[in-house]
Amino acid sequence: IYIYIYRLLGPHPNCYTYSKRLTETLVANEYPNLPCIIARPSIVFPILLEPVPGWVDTLNGIGGIIVGAGKGVIRSIHCIPTYCAEIIPVDIAINDLIVLSYMIGTSKIKSKSIPVYNITQGNVRPITWGEMLEKGRKIIYDYPFEGQAWYPDGDIRTNKYVHNLFVFFFHIIPAYLIDFLMLIFRQKRFMVRIQKRISVGLEVLQYFTTRNWKFCNDKGIAIANKQSPADQNLFPIAIRHLDEDKYTMDIILGIRQYCMKEDLSTLPKARRHQKVMYVIHITTVCLFYFGIFYCIYNTCEIVKILVKYVIGKLQSLVFA
Repeated sequence: IYIYIYRLLGPHPNCYTYSKRLTETLVANEYPNLPCIIARPSIVFPILLEPVPGWVDTLNGIGGIIVGAGKGVIRSIHCIPTYCAEIIPVDIAINDLIVLSYMIGTSKIKSKSIPVYNITQGNVRPITWGEMLEKGRKIIYDYPFEGQAWYPDGDIRTNKYVHNLFVFFFHIIPAYLIDFLMLIFRQKRFMVRIQKRISVGLEVLQYFTTRNWKFCNDKGIAIANKQSPADQNLFPIAIRHLDEDKYTMDIILGIRQYCMKEDLSTLPKARRHQKVMYVIHITTVCLFYFGIFYCIYNTCEIVKILVKYVIGKLQSLVFA
Protein backbone atom coordinates (compact mmCIF):
# COMPACT_ATOMS: atom_id res chain seq x y z
CA ILE A 1 0.00 0.00 0.00
CA TYR A 2 2.90 2.37 0.73
CA ILE A 3 4.25 1.81 -2.79
CA TYR A 4 0.92 2.85 -4.32
CA ILE A 5 0.71 5.92 -2.07
CA TYR A 6 4.27 6.88 -3.04
CA ARG A 7 3.39 6.59 -6.75
CA LEU A 8 0.26 8.69 -6.29
CA LEU A 9 2.07 11.44 -4.41
CA GLY A 10 4.74 11.81 -7.08
CA PRO A 11 6.69 15.03 -6.38
CA HIS A 12 4.40 16.05 -3.50
CA PRO A 13 5.86 15.73 0.03
CA ASN A 14 2.62 14.57 1.69
CA CYS A 15 -1.07 13.83 1.19
CA TYR A 16 -2.02 17.35 2.27
CA THR A 17 -0.30 19.11 -0.63
CA TYR A 18 -1.34 16.32 -3.02
CA SER A 19 -5.05 16.67 -2.16
CA LYS A 20 -4.88 20.45 -2.63
CA ARG A 21 -3.30 20.05 -6.05
CA LEU A 22 -5.86 17.37 -6.97
CA THR A 23 -8.73 19.70 -6.05
CA GLU A 24 -7.27 22.60 -8.03
CA THR A 25 -6.83 20.41 -11.12
CA LEU A 26 -10.37 19.04 -10.82
CA VAL A 27 -11.94 22.50 -10.57
CA ALA A 28 -9.80 23.99 -13.36
CA ASN A 29 -10.42 21.11 -15.80
CA GLU A 30 -14.04 20.25 -15.08
CA TYR A 31 -15.50 23.67 -14.18
CA PRO A 32 -13.49 26.31 -16.09
CA ASN A 33 -16.45 28.74 -16.19
CA LEU A 34 -17.19 28.48 -12.48
CA PRO A 35 -16.98 31.92 -10.79
CA CYS A 36 -14.29 31.03 -8.26
CA ILE A 37 -10.71 31.70 -7.26
CA ILE A 38 -7.93 29.30 -6.35
CA ALA A 39 -6.37 30.59 -3.11
CA ARG A 40 -3.05 29.12 -1.97
CA PRO A 41 -2.13 29.97 1.63
CA SER A 42 1.48 29.41 2.67
CA ILE A 43 2.33 27.83 6.06
CA VAL A 44 -0.55 28.86 8.34
CA PHE A 45 0.36 30.25 11.77
CA PRO A 46 -1.80 31.05 14.84
CA ILE A 47 -4.02 34.13 15.04
CA LEU A 48 -2.35 37.53 14.77
CA LEU A 49 -5.16 39.98 15.59
CA GLU A 50 -8.65 38.60 16.12
CA PRO A 51 -10.58 37.29 17.87
CA VAL A 52 -7.79 36.31 20.33
CA PRO A 53 -4.11 36.95 19.48
CA GLY A 54 -2.11 33.72 19.55
CA TRP A 55 -5.15 31.43 19.65
CA VAL A 56 -4.61 27.96 18.22
CA ASP A 57 -6.37 24.65 18.87
CA THR A 58 -4.04 22.07 17.31
CA LEU A 59 -0.47 20.88 17.65
CA ASN A 60 -0.27 19.94 13.98
CA GLY A 61 2.34 21.82 11.99
CA ILE A 62 4.37 24.50 13.68
CA GLY A 63 2.57 24.14 17.03
CA GLY A 64 3.94 20.66 17.66
CA ILE A 65 7.46 21.79 16.74
CA ILE A 66 7.27 24.71 19.19
CA VAL A 67 6.06 22.47 22.02
CA GLY A 68 8.71 19.83 21.27
CA ALA A 69 11.48 22.44 21.21
CA GLY A 70 10.12 24.27 24.27
CA LYS A 71 9.94 21.07 26.30
CA GLY A 72 13.54 20.25 25.36
CA VAL A 73 12.57 17.14 23.39
CA ILE A 74 13.54 18.45 19.93
CA ARG A 75 17.29 19.06 19.84
CA SER A 76 17.85 19.49 16.10
CA ILE A 77 15.92 20.79 13.08
CA HIS A 78 17.08 20.40 9.49
CA CYS A 79 16.73 23.89 8.03
CA ILE A 80 18.49 26.59 6.01
CA PRO A 81 18.34 29.62 8.35
CA THR A 82 18.84 32.23 5.62
CA TYR A 83 15.79 31.11 3.63
CA CYS A 84 12.63 33.16 3.88
CA ALA A 85 9.84 31.69 6.00
CA GLU A 86 6.67 31.91 3.90
CA ILE A 87 3.99 32.10 6.58
CA ILE A 88 0.54 33.62 7.03
CA PRO A 89 -1.47 34.11 10.26
CA VAL A 90 -4.74 32.20 10.05
CA ASP A 91 -6.95 35.26 10.60
CA ILE A 92 -5.18 37.15 7.79
CA ALA A 93 -5.63 34.13 5.50
CA ILE A 94 -9.36 34.10 6.32
CA ASN A 95 -9.58 37.82 5.59
CA ASP A 96 -7.99 37.13 2.21
CA LEU A 97 -10.57 34.44 1.46
CA ILE A 98 -13.44 36.79 2.40
CA VAL A 99 -12.11 39.65 0.28
CA LEU A 100 -11.35 37.41 -2.71
CA SER A 101 -14.81 35.80 -2.49
CA TYR A 102 -16.40 39.24 -2.50
CA MET A 103 -14.29 40.35 -5.46
CA ILE A 104 -15.16 37.35 -7.61
CA GLY A 105 -18.80 37.38 -6.47
CA THR A 106 -19.25 41.00 -7.53
CA SER A 107 -17.35 40.46 -10.80
CA LYS A 108 -14.61 42.89 -9.80
CA ILE A 109 -12.05 40.28 -10.81
CA LYS A 110 -12.27 39.42 -14.50
CA SER A 111 -10.29 36.55 -15.99
CA LYS A 112 -10.71 34.10 -18.86
CA SER A 113 -9.53 31.27 -16.62
CA ILE A 114 -9.77 30.59 -12.90
CA PRO A 115 -7.39 33.11 -11.25
CA VAL A 116 -4.82 31.95 -8.71
CA TYR A 117 -3.87 34.01 -5.65
CA ASN A 118 -1.02 33.24 -3.27
CA ILE A 119 -1.80 34.15 0.33
CA THR A 120 1.43 34.91 2.15
CA GLN A 121 3.41 37.62 3.93
CA GLY A 122 6.79 36.81 2.36
CA ASN A 123 7.08 39.84 0.08
CA VAL A 124 5.16 42.13 2.45
CA ARG A 125 7.05 41.56 5.70
CA PRO A 126 9.79 38.95 5.08
CA ILE A 127 11.43 36.99 7.90
CA THR A 128 13.93 34.13 7.74
CA TRP A 129 13.79 30.80 9.56
CA GLY A 130 16.89 31.75 11.51
CA GLU A 131 15.31 34.99 12.72
CA MET A 132 12.18 33.10 13.75
CA LEU A 133 14.25 30.59 15.74
CA GLU A 134 16.14 33.29 17.64
CA LYS A 135 12.95 35.19 18.47
CA GLY A 136 11.22 31.98 19.58
CA ARG A 137 14.19 30.86 21.69
CA LYS A 138 14.27 34.20 23.53
CA ILE A 139 10.52 34.12 24.26
CA ILE A 140 10.56 30.48 25.41
CA TYR A 141 13.36 31.26 27.89
CA ASP A 142 11.19 34.06 29.33
CA TYR A 143 7.91 32.11 29.16
CA PRO A 144 8.87 28.42 29.49
CA PHE A 145 6.54 25.45 29.22
CA GLU A 146 5.79 23.31 32.25
CA GLY A 147 7.58 20.00 32.80
CA GLN A 148 10.55 20.54 30.52
CA ALA A 149 12.23 17.19 29.84
CA TRP A 150 15.50 19.01 29.16
CA TYR A 151 16.81 22.53 28.79
CA PRO A 152 15.47 23.93 25.46
CA ASP A 153 18.76 24.39 23.68
CA GLY A 154 18.08 22.78 20.30
CA ASP A 155 19.47 24.34 17.14
CA ILE A 156 19.28 24.41 13.34
CA ARG A 157 21.44 22.00 11.32
CA THR A 158 21.98 22.86 7.66
CA ASN A 159 23.63 19.50 6.87
CA LYS A 160 21.20 16.61 6.66
CA TYR A 161 23.74 14.00 7.82
CA VAL A 162 24.79 16.07 10.84
CA HIS A 163 21.10 16.56 11.66
CA ASN A 164 20.46 12.80 11.45
CA LEU A 165 23.44 12.21 13.75
CA PHE A 166 22.00 14.59 16.34
CA VAL A 167 18.58 12.97 15.98
CA PHE A 168 20.07 9.53 16.68
CA PHE A 169 22.05 10.59 19.76
CA PHE A 170 19.72 13.23 21.23
CA HIS A 171 16.25 12.10 20.07
CA ILE A 172 16.16 8.34 19.57
CA ILE A 173 18.60 7.07 22.23
CA PRO A 174 17.16 9.25 25.07
CA ALA A 175 13.62 8.21 24.07
CA TYR A 176 14.42 4.51 24.37
CA LEU A 177 16.36 5.14 27.59
CA ILE A 178 13.43 6.96 29.19
CA ASP A 179 10.98 4.25 28.10
CA PHE A 180 13.35 1.61 29.50
CA LEU A 181 13.34 3.39 32.85
CA MET A 182 9.54 3.63 32.69
CA LEU A 183 9.41 -0.12 32.09
CA ILE A 184 11.67 -0.81 35.09
CA PHE A 185 9.50 1.34 37.36
CA ARG A 186 6.32 -0.16 35.86
CA GLN A 187 5.11 3.13 34.44
CA LYS A 188 3.44 3.79 31.11
CA ARG A 189 5.94 4.17 28.28
CA PHE A 190 5.40 7.20 26.07
CA MET A 191 8.69 8.73 24.88
CA VAL A 192 9.34 6.54 21.82
CA ARG A 193 5.78 7.12 20.61
CA ILE A 194 6.16 10.88 21.04
CA GLN A 195 9.51 10.86 19.21
CA LYS A 196 7.97 9.00 16.26
CA ARG A 197 5.26 11.67 15.98
CA ILE A 198 7.89 14.39 16.24
CA SER A 199 9.98 12.72 13.51
CA VAL A 200 6.99 12.68 11.15
CA GLY A 201 6.29 16.36 11.84
CA LEU A 202 9.93 17.30 11.31
CA GLU A 203 10.11 15.40 8.02
CA VAL A 204 7.05 17.23 6.71
CA LEU A 205 8.34 20.63 7.84
CA GLN A 206 11.92 20.20 6.60
CA TYR A 207 10.66 19.82 3.02
CA PHE A 208 9.67 23.48 3.27
CA THR A 209 12.52 24.73 5.49
CA THR A 210 15.28 23.40 3.21
CA ARG A 211 13.97 25.01 0.01
CA ASN A 212 13.92 28.68 -0.89
CA TRP A 213 10.33 29.39 -1.88
CA LYS A 214 9.23 32.37 -3.94
CA PHE A 215 5.51 33.12 -3.81
CA CYS A 216 4.31 35.88 -6.13
CA ASN A 217 1.70 37.85 -4.23
CA ASP A 218 1.53 40.96 -6.43
CA LYS A 219 -2.17 40.50 -7.21
CA GLY A 220 -3.03 40.19 -3.53
CA ILE A 221 -1.04 43.30 -2.66
CA ALA A 222 -2.77 45.19 -5.48
CA ILE A 223 -6.16 44.30 -3.97
CA ALA A 224 -4.95 45.40 -0.51
CA ASN A 225 -3.89 48.77 -1.95
CA LYS A 226 -7.36 49.28 -3.44
CA GLN A 227 -9.18 48.62 -0.15
CA SER A 228 -10.91 51.53 1.51
CA PRO A 229 -9.62 52.55 4.98
CA ALA A 230 -12.70 50.95 6.57
CA ASP A 231 -12.14 47.66 4.73
CA GLN A 232 -8.44 47.70 5.59
CA ASN A 233 -9.44 48.01 9.24
CA LEU A 234 -12.09 45.26 9.09
CA PHE A 235 -10.33 42.85 6.72
CA PRO A 236 -6.56 43.48 6.76
CA ILE A 237 -4.82 41.25 4.22
CA ALA A 238 -1.32 42.80 4.05
CA ILE A 239 0.31 43.44 7.42
CA ARG A 240 3.16 45.86 6.73
CA HIS A 241 3.77 46.95 10.33
CA LEU A 242 4.09 43.64 12.14
CA ASP A 243 5.72 43.44 15.57
CA GLU A 244 7.41 40.03 15.22
CA ASP A 245 8.49 39.89 18.88
CA LYS A 246 4.95 40.45 20.18
CA TYR A 247 3.48 38.03 17.64
CA THR A 248 6.02 35.35 18.62
CA MET A 249 5.15 35.84 22.29
CA ASP A 250 1.42 35.61 21.48
CA ILE A 251 2.01 32.35 19.59
CA ILE A 252 3.97 30.72 22.44
CA LEU A 253 1.57 31.90 25.14
CA GLY A 254 -1.38 30.85 22.97
CA ILE A 255 -0.01 27.33 22.50
CA ARG A 256 0.83 27.20 26.20
CA GLN A 257 -2.70 28.14 27.29
CA TYR A 258 -5.04 26.79 24.61
CA CYS A 259 -3.23 23.61 23.52
CA MET A 260 -1.18 22.55 26.54
CA LYS A 261 -3.73 23.90 29.07
CA GLU A 262 -0.93 25.49 31.12
CA ASP A 263 -2.17 28.49 33.08
CA LEU A 264 -0.01 31.61 33.15
CA SER A 265 0.06 31.40 36.95
CA THR A 266 2.45 28.42 36.61
CA LEU A 267 5.15 30.54 34.93
CA PRO A 268 7.21 31.17 38.14
CA LYS A 269 7.34 27.43 38.83
CA ALA A 270 8.24 26.70 35.20
CA ARG A 271 11.07 29.28 35.33
CA ARG A 272 12.51 27.65 38.46
CA HIS A 273 12.34 24.25 36.79
CA GLN A 274 14.08 25.66 33.71
CA LYS A 275 16.96 26.96 35.86
CA VAL A 276 17.41 23.46 37.31
CA MET A 277 17.37 22.01 33.79
CA TYR A 278 20.02 24.52 32.75
CA VAL A 279 22.37 23.43 35.56
CA ILE A 280 21.82 19.78 34.68
CA HIS A 281 22.39 20.55 30.99
CA ILE A 282 25.69 22.39 31.58
CA THR A 283 26.90 19.71 34.00
CA THR A 284 26.08 16.94 31.53
CA VAL A 285 27.82 18.71 28.65
CA CYS A 286 30.96 19.29 30.74
CA LEU A 287 31.02 15.66 31.91
CA PHE A 288 30.52 14.47 28.34
CA TYR A 289 33.49 16.41 26.98
CA PHE A 290 35.59 15.52 30.01
CA GLY A 291 34.82 11.85 29.41
CA ILE A 292 35.87 12.11 25.76
CA PHE A 293 39.09 13.88 26.70
CA TYR A 294 39.82 11.33 29.46
CA CYS A 295 39.36 8.43 27.02
CA ILE A 296 41.66 10.08 24.48
CA TYR A 297 44.19 10.87 27.19
CA ASN A 298 44.32 7.24 28.37
CA THR A 299 44.66 5.80 24.87
CA CYS A 300 46.95 8.27 23.14
CA GLU A 301 50.55 8.75 24.25
CA ILE A 302 50.93 11.90 22.15
CA VAL A 303 48.14 13.63 24.06
CA LYS A 304 49.79 12.64 27.35
CA ILE A 305 53.10 14.14 26.25
CA LEU A 306 51.36 17.37 25.13
CA VAL A 307 49.42 17.67 28.39
CA LYS A 308 52.56 17.15 30.46
CA TYR A 309 54.39 19.69 28.31
CA VAL A 310 51.65 22.31 28.76
CA ILE A 311 51.49 21.66 32.51
CA GLY A 312 55.28 21.99 32.73
CA LYS A 313 55.21 25.30 30.87
CA LEU A 314 52.45 26.64 33.11
CA GLN A 315 54.37 25.65 36.23
CA SER A 316 57.55 27.32 34.95
CA LEU A 317 55.59 30.54 34.26
CA VAL A 318 53.96 30.49 37.69
CA PHE A 319 57.19 29.93 39.66
CA ALA A 320 59.38 32.13 37.43
